Amino acid sequence: MNKKRLAAFTLIEILVALTIIGVLLSFVAPMVLKRPDQARQLKLNNDFMAIETALSLYQLDNSQLPSSDMDISVLFSDTATSGGYLSKQPVDPWGTPYRFAFENGVIKVHSAGKNKSFDDENGSDDVFSKGLQ
Repeated sequence: MNKKRLAAFTLIEILVALTIIGVLLSFVAPMVLKRPDQARQLKLNNDFMAIETALSLYQLDNSQLPSSDMDISVLFSDTATSGGYLSKQPVDPWGTPYRFAFENGVIKVHSAGKNKSFDDENGSDDVFSKGLQ
């Protein structure tokens, strides 16, 4: 009795292969899903640096920093010497415009964070720049 075996995978072989793929994905998925957070942090850092630089240039041109109650739009509106210090109004990775403040002579840029709300109850979501003197 010479039976010919069909060239196909058994159910057990398929389940073993799917299990192996699932285990591999459980290790890879967290690394892949972490990248958007890294991209948001990189954008925040770059925006903080650009806004702080624009504020410093504003100070050089006007012999003073803009007051804290001024909108950040002062940095991208037309000036007498150029087309503004920034090309457009910067927004954080969640789409909210940045704010800035001066604390003890240090320029700090403020992002509302993921919840898009400034000064929330515990403040844990908001992000601040390290500051520029």
